[in-house]
Amino acid sequence: MNKVSFILLILVLVLSFGCGEKTGNTEELKPFIPPADGKITEKQKDSYIKASIALKGAMDSYSLKIKEFVNEYKVQEDLTQMSDTIFLKEHPEIKKAWDGLSKEWIEMQNEAYKVAGIIEDEFNWIGGALTDTINAAVQKKVEKALTTPKPETETKTDKESSEEKGK
Repeated sequence: MNKVSFILLILVLVLSFGCGEKTGNTEELKPFIPPADGKITEKQKDSYIKASIALKGAMDSYSLKIKEFVNEYKVQEDLTQMSDTIFLKEHPEIKKAWDGLSKEWIEMQNEAYKVAGIIEDEFNWIGGALTDTINAAVQKKVEKALTTPKPETETKTDKESSEEKGK
C-alpha cells in the first residue's frame, strides 16, 4: 500500500469514528443498547456486512474526491495543512472546500448506515463484539463475506464474445 493510500485510509477512519455530527437526519433514532449476553444476532451480522460494504464503497469514492482536492488546491498529499489553523485562515477558499468535503463524508457515512438499516453506535458495537470469543462463529461469517471476492457480472462484450464463439 503506498503512502498516500495509507494516509487516506487513516483519514477516512478518523473521520468515520471521530465525527459525532449527524447531518440531514430528521428521524428520531432509538439509542442502541447492546444485548446483555453480548451475542451478535443474524440480523446484526447481516446489517454489519451490508454497512461495511457500503462504507467501503463510500471510502473508495471519497478517496478519489480527496485526490481531486489535493490536485485542485495543490495541498500536501498527507493533508497536514488541513489541521493548520494559520494555513486555513490564509486560504479561506481551501477551508471552505475542505469543510464541504468533510460534510460530504459524514453524509456518505450516514447513508451507508441507513442503507444497511443500522445506526453508527450499533455498527461500532458489532465491530468490537466480533473480537469476543462468544461471537467467533459470526466473526468467521463476517470475515468470509467481506473478504470473498464477488463474482463480476458478465459484460456486454463478454456476452457478445461468447455468442460469437457459439456460432
